[in-house]
Amino acid sequence: MDQRKPEYLTPALVAGAASGVLSGIPLVNCLCCLWIIGGAALAARMLAARTDGGLTAGDGAIVGALTGIVATLVRAIMEIPFRSLNLEFARRLMEWTTQFADDMPSGWDGLLDRGAGSSPGLFFLGLFLTAAVFAALGVLGGVIGVSLFGRKRVPPPPPRPETGPPHAV
Repeated sequence: MDQRKPEYLTPALVAGAASGVLSGIPLVNCLCCLWIIGGAALAARMLAARTDGGLTAGDGAIVGALTGIVATLVRAIMEIPFRSLNLEFARRLMEWTTQFADDMPSGWDGLLDRGAGSSPGLFFLGLFLTAAVFAALGVLGGVIGVSLFGRKRVPPPPPRPETGPPHAV
């Protein structure tokens, strides 16, 4: 039984890049969990198309986790040009909430001016947490994709009993 291992990297790169781009664009990223699950299911479909034989749920989990990690990296790169837009949105949101919040602690509205959230340590912590969540969502999407698109392994037929003359005792 020469069963070759599927090649996970190409489907994970393609689907992870698409999911990461969609997760990194403002106003489209509100469905980011859905983009990751759908991207991992797409990666499982691509894997099924490239693989002879059937896929297991483990194959879907592997390609899904890789898709989630690739999507995390692409999303981090995509957020760079939109950082100023996101900061401006957060600043306006804080100004709007200041009108209605008299009981907020003093100085909370200057949080963005002090550069909160811009340290490298917080960036990498956020990247790690995002990778963990996206990998988990990717596993879910990969398993769903294999169940939808993966060809099932068909067991070989049982051996037929030999028919011949009965043996004399």
